[in-house]
Amino acid sequence: MSEQQLMPAQTATFWQGAKDSQAIVLTYLPVSFAFGVSASQFGFTPWEAFFLSCSMYAGASQFLVVALLASGSSIWLTALTVIALDIRHVLYGPALYNLIPNKLNLKKTAVWAWGLTDEVFASGMIQLSQRRQQWSESWMLGLSLFSWMAWATGSLLGGLFADQVAHLPKFLQAALDFLLPALFLSFLLAAFERKHSLVVAVSLLVSALACYWINLSAAIFIGIFSGILAGLFKHYVLKQHDEVEA
Repeated sequence: MSEQQLMPAQTATFWQGAKDSQAIVLTYLPVSFAFGVSASQFGFTPWEAFFLSCSMYAGASQFLVVALLASGSSIWLTALTVIALDIRHVLYGPALYNLIPNKLNLKKTAVWAWGLTDEVFASGMIQLSQRRQQWSESWMLGLSLFSWMAWATGSLLGGLFADQVAHLPKFLQAALDFLLPALFLSFLLAAFERKHSLVVAVSLLVSALACYWINLSAAIFIGIFSGILAGLFKHYVLKQHDEVEA
């Protein structure tokens, strides 16, 4: 056995989390900049756009928020719409928290849990699945904090320079719209393993059908629960069937 194998894995630090946030930061800056521009076009000041990004931190949903508020929709309708779009985030915290080997106090956990987005969650899951011994809540703090700062900063800059970039080319706007899904998909593919094929296939098929026949928000939840059922079926039925045959 080599000396390297005998050495325990080094716990990932806060600054390592900050370093690992680079991919998210580079994606968040242009998208949040576009949000700042959009908010300015709907009559919001740069600092109001900045405040929305700091307090809501709702990603692409913020584009809908400024559009609804600018059109005269009530605060309650806007809030309920955002909740319906982003309610999947309720599942992110427990999914990560139950896998944490060494937990910090609840206050520190609440800080990084508040900063969970699709991309931060995916990064955390990859770190846990691939380098479990190195994962730490300090690493999550660095990852989520710098991602949040990038989103807020980009929103402010977009609001400040909105007049200079008020009319983005359509191809560039389309590219910005796909940046967040593309980043999340890259994280998802990095964590994919062959043993998950059944669950992924079922979730993908059911989500696509639900999106076509119902709507996107419903498709997200239906896809999640179909994946859970597929995972339970694989674990309790197929696994037991294989054990009986063996």
